[in-house]
Parts: sequence; C-alpha cells; structure tokens
Amino acid sequence: MGEEIVLLLMVVGFVLAAPIIAIMAMTRVRRLERRVAQLEARPAAVPPPIPVSAAVTPAAPMVTPPPAVATPPVVEPVTPIVQPVTSSATSSGAAPTAPVAMPATPAPSVPQTSFDWETVIAGRWLNRVGLLAVAVGVSYFLKYAIDNDWIGPRGQVAAGLLIGAGLVAWSAMFVKRGLGYFADGLAGLGAAVMYLSLWAGASYYRFMSPEAGFAAMIVVTAAMLTIALGRNSQTVAVLAMIGGFATPFLVSTGRDAQVVLFLYLALHNTALLALARARDWRLLELPAFVFTQIYFWGWYDQFYTDAALIRTALFATLFFAQFSALPVIRVRRFGVFHQEQYVLVLVNAAVFLLVLRTLLWPDQRWMLTLATLALSAFHVALARLVPARGAESPARLLLAGLALTFATLVIPIRLNGHWITLAWAVEAAILVWSGFANKLPFLRGAAYVIFFAVFVRLVAGQPLHATTFLFNARLATALVVAVSAGLAAWMAARHGDQLRDPEPVVVAVLAVAANVLMLWAATLETDLYFEIASADRALLLPIDVYLARSLTISLLWTLYATALVIAGVRMKAVALRWQGLALFGITTLKVFFADLSYLSGFYRIASSIALGVVLLIVSFLYQRSLALQRSTQEDAS
Repeated sequence: MGEEIVLLLMVVGFVLAAPIIAIMAMTRVRRLERRVAQLEARPAAVPPPIPVSAAVTPAAPMVTPPPAVATPPVVEPVTPIVQPVTSSATSSGAAPTAPVAMPATPAPSVPQTSFDWETVIAGRWLNRVGLLAVAVGVSYFLKYAIDNDWIGPRGQVAAGLLIGAGLVAWSAMFVKRGLGYFADGLAGLGAAVMYLSLWAGASYYRFMSPEAGFAAMIVVTAAMLTIALGRNSQTVAVLAMIGGFATPFLVSTGRDAQVVLFLYLALHNTALLALARARDWRLLELPAFVFTQIYFWGWYDQFYTDAALIRTALFATLFFAQFSALPVIRVRRFGVFHQEQYVLVLVNAAVFLLVLRTLLWPDQRWMLTLATLALSAFHVALARLVPARGAESPARLLLAGLALTFATLVIPIRLNGHWITLAWAVEAAILVWSGFANKLPFLRGAAYVIFFAVFVRLVAGQPLHATTFLFNARLATALVVAVSAGLAAWMAARHGDQLRDPEPVVVAVLAVAANVLMLWAATLETDLYFEIASADRALLLPIDVYLARSLTISLLWTLYATALVIAGVRMKAVALRWQGLALFGITTLKVFFADLSYLSGFYRIASSIALGVVLLIVSFLYQRSLALQRSTQEDAS
C-alpha cells in the first residue's frame, strides 16, 4: 500500500511540475531571444562612442581657417564628425573626416563551412552515444538490483518514474545554459524511461490496470508536448509524438477496443493540429500519418466485421479530414506549402479512397459513388482555402487535380463497359473547353490525359462486339469519342494563342486520332454489313463477297479522303489536307496491290479507271482551290 501511495505521489508531482518547468523554460527562452535581438540591433544604431571621440580629437588641429577670416572657427569642424556619416560628410573638403566613415562599414565576414563535422560529431553523436551508454548502465544496475531482490515490482516502476522525471527536470538546467540539443536528449531519455516504467506496471507486472497505465501515459505525452512548446523544441515534440503513438501498443491487451483506440488517435492528431498553428515544425505530419495508418489497418486485419462498417467509415473519415487540414493550416499560418505536405496530401487522399473501396465495394456501390463525389467537392473546398498565389499556385493545382481525379473515378465506379469510355470522352471535351475559357493549361493537360486513357481503352481494352448494323454501342462509342476529340482540336485551333509547348503536338495527334477512329468505326460497320449479308444470304452479288467488301472499303476510304481534302482546303487547315492525301496514298496502294489482284477483265478495267478519275478530280479541285487562295492573298497584299 505504501509503494502505491509513493507511486501516485510521484505521478501527481510530475504532472504538476511539468507545466512549471515548461513555463520556466519558455520565459528563459524569451529573455534570451530579447537579449540577442538587442545585441544584434546595437551595431545598427548610432556609431560606438569610442571611435567618435577618437576621431574628434585630431580633427581640430587639422582644419585650417580660410585666408579671408581672421579668427578660425573652432565649432565648425566638430559638427560633421558627431553626425552620422553620409556622402556629404566625406565631400566637405576636410581630409581627416574620412576615417569617421569606417565604423559604419561592416567588417568582412569570415566564410563559414556549410557543414561542420566537428559540431556534428562532438555535439550530436557523442551526445546520443553518451545518453545510450548511461541508459545501458542504468539498465544493468536495475537488472542487478532486481536479480538480487533489492527492488520489487512497485519499487522498480517507482524508481523508473523518479529517474525519468528527474532527467526531464534536469534538462531544463541545460536550456538555461544554451545547450538546447543536449537538453532535448535528456528530456527524450526521461520520457522513454517513464513510458517503459508505466508499461512495466500495466502490462508486465500487472499491478496497475491497463486503463490507469493508459491515462498515465497520456499525461506524460501531454507534459512532453507542453515542454516542447515551452522550449520551442521540435525534437522534444517528435519524441513526445513517438511516445504518444507507442502508448496503445505498450498497454494493449489483445482485445478489440476500436472506439478507445481510434478516439485516442484522433485526440493525438488533434494535438498536432494545435501544434501546426503554433509552430512551423515539419517533422510531425508524415510520421503521425504513418503511425495512424499502421494502427488502423492492424485493427482492421484482426477485428473488422460488417457490423462495424459505419463506425469504421466515420473514424477513417475523421483521420482523413485531420491530415487534410494539417497542410492547409500550415500554409495559411506560415505561407509555405512544403514538399512533404504535397506528399501527405496525395498519400492521404489515395489511402482514404482505398479505405472506402475496401469497406464499400461491391455491396455498397452507390455509397462509394457518393463518397467519391464528396471527396471531389472536399478538395475543391480545400483549394479555395489555400492562399492564392496566382491562378496556377502549385498547392491549389494539386488540390484541384485531386478533385478532378475523384470526379473522373466516379465514372468507372458507377458505370460499366463502353459507358465509361463515353463519359470520359465527354468529360475530356468539357475540360478542354473550360481550360480555354478560363485560360488554365492545367485543365487542358488533364483533358489530354483522359483522352489518352480513352484511346487506350478502345485499343487495348475489352473489345465491343456488335450484331446490329449501324445501331450498336460500338459505333455510338466511336462516334462520341471521335466527335469529342474533334471538338477539342477545333477549340485548340480557335485559341491558338493560349497553346504552350508541347500542346500543339498533342492537339495534332488528337485530331489525327479522331479521324482514324471515325474511319476505323466506318470500316468495322462495313465488315459487319457484309458479314450479316453473307450469313443471311440476303445479298446476291455477281462477285465474291470478300472482294465486294474490299472494294467497298476502298471506296469508303476514297470518299473519306476526299472529304478531308475538301474540308482542309475550305478551312485552310494544312493538317486536314495532309491527312486526306495520306489516306489517298494508302487507298491507292490497297487497290493496286490487294483489290485488283482478285479482279479480271472488265472489273479490273473499271476499278482502275474509277480510281484514276477520282484522283484526277480531287487533284483538279485541290489545285484550283490553292490557286484561288494564292490569288486572293496577292490581291490583298
């Protein structure tokens, strides 16, 4: 009973002493900061008195009166020397006044090395090794005392708490002496000793309940965070965070305690939110996120059931919101969005989407769809909270990109098959229009990426089969995608002044892809027609079905090439004309080397003449249109 009272008094004493130590440390740090500020400001004020007085003494004998004045003025030379040195003082004509300007000129600074190995080895490595040696020695002593029954279980825990609290209190003395790094090491060692002592009492010897050990560890963590704020020490804050996240593991009983565990993690992360407003410490968010995810997925792997779906989803949403708010709080407070915060935003969003899919797919598909839309809207709101630094602020673009990504992912989550391709194509065209209307290259770049995904799905994805001529999903998908890509290329042509490298190349590829897709869809429909006709024997042909299909495709390509050339001439689009000419060349090769090899007699003669006539007509129209354009330009000039 006596040992328990001593243990309780020590814990209460540490709880009362920790804030006092933190306040003392904070006061001392503030005094040191004010003293340093005064010392730094002193050379920038009036010149030191010693150089001024030294300069005044020899100045009087050096000044000679003008020959027209009988009595030499004594006061005149003294006045420029007392005043701050300016360009007019140096040009007054008195030679001895030049040295007065020397005290205002800063002495050349001695170049310092960017990395001081002596400081690292003597100040940091030896500090850590020394602390480790002390910890090992103390542990050996305690083991020796335990093996010889000098100290019982309660005495061991009490001694550990006493030693740990003493180390934390002792570290405050080194803060006053300006040895902050050494003091941080002592404080971290003291906190570790207290955590291990409480773990021994709650989980190893079990004379304390897990709840009491858990509460005591929370008190230690809160005290260490208070000390970190008081000393303005990020190192102590990191050590406190590590101890705080180690607490659930140290007092774990192996039972399912989801609510207690996740509430503790949420409170711990809330403390990080408060620290984010007070200090610009960059070593807290990512480790805290990693520890939170380790506990979440560890619990999920062992204890999750469908009955805990809603509760688990709410906690996951809370964790996501906390780590989404951390970077925004920092950038609004300190005006900087650091590199690790970009990583945190991306990983946090990806992990939360993975959590939602794990919990909701496929039984709660509609809920997953709505949650993904909510994620998109949430990132739009975050982007508006980030301070604006131009229309293309990197932080805003990142959050807007995540919003766009989630909006795009809604399509495959809710839709299937060709509907995904259709929706993505329409979305990409809308993004191109929005990008040009709002002069945002970022939106256009996202649209081009979506167009690339659409064409990959069409080429390498699951093929769309059709059994009905013209009225089928395959043709509808190809037409929508081709029209969307064509509209995007047309809008790019109208807003050519906004294009940036390599956007013109991407737009050209997009236009070619739209025409290739249209031609490919029309060719597939022609194949489908002859396949249906051959199967039903409803089409009687004087020649072979294969040859008829080949000739029809050649005719189709010729007509399409003609349309491209005419459109290119009228729209004054060189790219369209070149596409038409290239298609004419491909069609000509096909006719001469494939189609005519299956014909004989009259059919071969008719086919050759028909192709030649078409080519001649197109060539005539092409040349005449170009000639008219040249003459029009000459008349205008």
